[in-house]
Amino acid sequence: MMSTFTRTALYAAASTLVLGAAAQAQVFEQVGGGERRTIDTITVTAQQREESAQDVPISIGAYDTDALQNAGVKDIKDLISIAPGLMVTSTQSETITTARIRGIGTVGDNFGLESSVGVYIDGVFRSRNGVGFGDLGEIERIEVLRGPQGTLFGKNTSAGVLNVVTAAPEYEYGGSLEATFGDYGYNRYSGSLTGPIVEDVLAFRLFAAKGERDGFTQLVLDDGNGPAEVRDSETQDYYTFRAQALWTPSDSVEGRLIYDYSSRDELCCSAVQWDYAATPEFFVNAVGGQVIAPADPEARIAFANREYMQEVEDQGVSAEFDIELPIGTLTSVTALRRWDNDRTQDIDYSTADIAYRGSGNYTRLDRFSQEVRLTGIWGDLDWLVGGFLSHEELELGDAIRYGDDWEAYLGRLLTAGSVPPLGTPAGVSAVLSQIAPLAPVAALIGVPGAQGFLPVPAPGTAFPEGTGVAQDVYDQTAQSWALFTHNTYRLTDNLSLTAGLRYTHETKNVFATFDTNSPAGCGALETAFGPDPVSGLIAAATAAGLPAASISGLATAAGNMCLPYARTGLDQTGYQRERTDEQVSGTIRLTYDFSDDMMGYVGYSRGFKAGGFNLDRSFNGPVDGALGYTDVDSGFAPEIIDAYEVGFKSQLFGNVLQLNANAFYQEVEDFQLNTFTGISFVVNSIESVTSYGLEVDFAYATPIDGLDITGGYAYVNAEYGDEASTAPNLRGKQISLSPENFLTAQIIYERPLWGDIWGLASLDARYVSDYNTGSDLDPEKLQEAFTLLNARVGLNQADGQWSIEAWGRNLTDEAYAQVAFDQFAQSGGFGAFMAAPRTWGITLRTEW
Repeated sequence: MMSTFTRTALYAAASTLVLGAAAQAQVFEQVGGGERRTIDTITVTAQQREESAQDVPISIGAYDTDALQNAGVKDIKDLISIAPGLMVTSTQSETITTARIRGIGTVGDNFGLESSVGVYIDGVFRSRNGVGFGDLGEIERIEVLRGPQGTLFGKNTSAGVLNVVTAAPEYEYGGSLEATFGDYGYNRYSGSLTGPIVEDVLAFRLFAAKGERDGFTQLVLDDGNGPAEVRDSETQDYYTFRAQALWTPSDSVEGRLIYDYSSRDELCCSAVQWDYAATPEFFVNAVGGQVIAPADPEARIAFANREYMQEVEDQGVSAEFDIELPIGTLTSVTALRRWDNDRTQDIDYSTADIAYRGSGNYTRLDRFSQEVRLTGIWGDLDWLVGGFLSHEELELGDAIRYGDDWEAYLGRLLTAGSVPPLGTPAGVSAVLSQIAPLAPVAALIGVPGAQGFLPVPAPGTAFPEGTGVAQDVYDQTAQSWALFTHNTYRLTDNLSLTAGLRYTHETKNVFATFDTNSPAGCGALETAFGPDPVSGLIAAATAAGLPAASISGLATAAGNMCLPYARTGLDQTGYQRERTDEQVSGTIRLTYDFSDDMMGYVGYSRGFKAGGFNLDRSFNGPVDGALGYTDVDSGFAPEIIDAYEVGFKSQLFGNVLQLNANAFYQEVEDFQLNTFTGISFVVNSIESVTSYGLEVDFAYATPIDGLDITGGYAYVNAEYGDEASTAPNLRGKQISLSPENFLTAQIIYERPLWGDIWGLASLDARYVSDYNTGSDLDPEKLQEAFTLLNARVGLNQADGQWSIEAWGRNLTDEAYAQVAFDQFAQSGGFGAFMAAPRTWGITLRTEW
């Protein structure tokens, strides 16, 4: 196997040879003796000013309408095919989608955490990546800003920004209709219309799309009431609408108002067996459940005994106004958004009825934001000052409950060492009977809440179906404000200094209430050993002089019988917590223009993401014997990134070749790591993470008319520190979902065929080296290296009146995991949420 260094050297050498050959070819070849084609300029707003991407002294990937359309980009996940260094994955639901840049990102399964990569759509921040996931409609461009953007995009953008700009209204009538048909029953219809309402004063733009698709996964659904059914999982069924108005009442005022609405009603997301040991298979089968063992993820077969549901509504309104004043341009961006999600889930991913999310699982997110910026030019100083304010209200309901097979399943787990195994569900009652003699000891030594006896429920009554969480509700309010300035001063004709500074103040308040329909099995332990039954049992067993091995075994049994969903210790008190985080972040950069066609830069930036609260059951506070837990704190610290970068941007040979490269080094303090243990989510602040590497982007207008080649390479080494506070299995290791090597390329060829009929051929490829998909870096969760190929061929009329295109994605049908995870209460069993298989289709489009 090649070493990392060898692979990196080969990639770098190959890139050098390709680019060198391309440069040689363009210098010595001319086609038809005419003027040489050049690379189109992409205007970006990465610094909240309109400027060429080649003039911005940061690492940025900018993708225009043609590049996105030819790559089939409809949402932020599709973008990975052409954006090196970017990872976007989904897990339990597509509402749980997370982006990572330079290896840094936040696992999105816990809404208490906000992503390190900010998603902005038309200047409005989406507070979770999953909230920004969906059909983006007509896209003008997408900017991938790599590294901390702690000045201008200061709200939780410690790793980078995905800045999406949709098509704006125009003062000329126009429109489009598009229909796409593909395999897996895929169909998508969209249309747009734009034009003036009042000439040169008021224009509109309307866009709507409807999409449906059968699922990629066969879900074997067996509820025990008849023959098993086979359903499609990972389906699509959505519609989206966007209405815009562009208002220019005078030469000095321009406003853009946007309303959008989206609705999704889909069966998503089931998990296949990724790796499965014989022991968990035996226990699942013992209660009549079914899984695939040995695991065969390429078969794309999943199991459940309950229906899935994913319903999402997303809507919002925004208003952006630019007002020309004598001193500069005043920009105001006001937005109000609401996002709702209701879902159910079979969380054990087998046909055994072990545990599930039923009614009562929802997320409601309301957010108001206001940003004001004033920009201007004073001599050699290009200045900007501004302020930002947001108010967010998040309500999250959770209700994990036990299924009808849980007691029998748990009984076998608890008595696995018995020969022969105790019959189930008698096993749970038998283990409780073994623990019962310790109850008087607990009361005698003063364990808080211990009552001196342990009621042993009859077999079959310890964990009735439907017990567990009746309803947990987390109400969180977040208020954030910031003041910022971002300025560029031209020191000489060639040398410029850019400096930005931002002060952010954020307060979060969470009020959590808990309601447990406690099963008798856990209730008996809480009666005997108090609200913290495991600690109470250990204390009693120690006082009774039991051997260490016996104490460990009894404590494990008690922990399995009193999982977080069964414990009542939070029901009487709940908790209310508040935290305030404040931070100064910013950037300083030097830019030097070596010529009109090349500039270099060096810079430092600091990014900041506020702390928050783990919105999952947490039992880490002091215990009152009568009330339970009285002062639980599920908070975690803010995440801070310091980044250093040096790079260049060039337009070579008369802008025939654009070549950009940079090297970066980042230090992350208190990295927010969210880990699923197989039972619950745990948030840890990792003291330090370092990320360093190299990024290269190029675009080449070849001597062949209509043939353009773009691509990029990223080498990313993102590692956990080796501090004693970091878990031993993480120290010094590459962090999860962070390949070391990314390589992307896109080839687009358009040429006239006959008359005004043109042909199109497009190919894009993405290679990533191997990486671990699990937050705990379990070797079983390793994803091997793979390459994705997408292609598109078509015919169109030169004036755009019509086009027909055939396309395919993941042409080699790579079966790879977005995320692999520990299956619920199945030690040795691993599931995975798979990425899409090979798909193909035809798109018909007309424009006028």
